[in-house]
Amino acid sequence: MKVGKYIIVMAVAMTLYVVVSLILEGEVTEAILFREVGEGFIFGILYGVYLIIRNRFRKKERS
Repeated sequence: MKVGKYIIVMAVAMTLYVVVSLILEGEVTEAILFREVGEGFIFGILYGVYLIIRNRFRKKERS
């Protein structure tokens, strides 16, 4: 995967995390919104790192 595709997947993961978290929270205030966006950012970064590591090991196994 190219870097652009990783960024798009990470952005989608962040967005989905934030939307689902806000729906489950039931109440949206400024503090909750900032907290969920921060957690979504961390989740997106970790998910991107996971995808990069997974794809690197898959390529090595096929060679």
